[in-house]
Amino acid sequence: MAAIAGSALALTACGDGGGNDDDPEPSDDLGVLTVSAASADGYNGIYGNGNIGLTDVERNDPVISDKPEVCAFNFDRADKVGDGTKTAEGDLRYRPDTSTIYEAYVTIADKKFSSDDWDSTTKVDRDGNRVVFDGSQLKATDDSGISLTLHGAIPLPGNRPEGC
Repeated sequence: MAAIAGSALALTACGDGGGNDDDPEPSDDLGVLTVSAASADGYNGIYGNGNIGLTDVERNDPVISDKPEVCAFNFDRADKVGDGTKTAEGDLRYRPDTSTIYEAYVTIADKKFSSDDWDSTTKVDRDGNRVVFDGSQLKATDDSGISLTLHGAIPLPGNRPEGC
């Protein structure tokens, strides 16, 4: 019985290989995203903040899952310039010791977006302490069909586990 309880606790602590569940805190770091080519009104524009919210980076190794080990963090407080009612936030996950995003979700104005191809349009720049989006083509995760293009950079939290 103790072994089962211990296993359940370990699985709970490791999660499912997903993102960081902490709430982002103001960081004193600049994060800026530019949304263009949106297929719906109201998304195009510049989103940013000189005090972007960030969580710490967590290294998640799913025990029972087909998902790989990832480093994960969240950001928020990227407000749309000229429209204080719209904001961008995200859940970014990348493989340890690589420079590419494994999986990410960016929510803009309460609509969640993702991509099938992060490899060619993003870079985890550890030396520059940032994640760079260079023309990432995102699609809404619901059935709305909304798509957009993302450029910019989000700070990579500096206090990271080894390999992250």
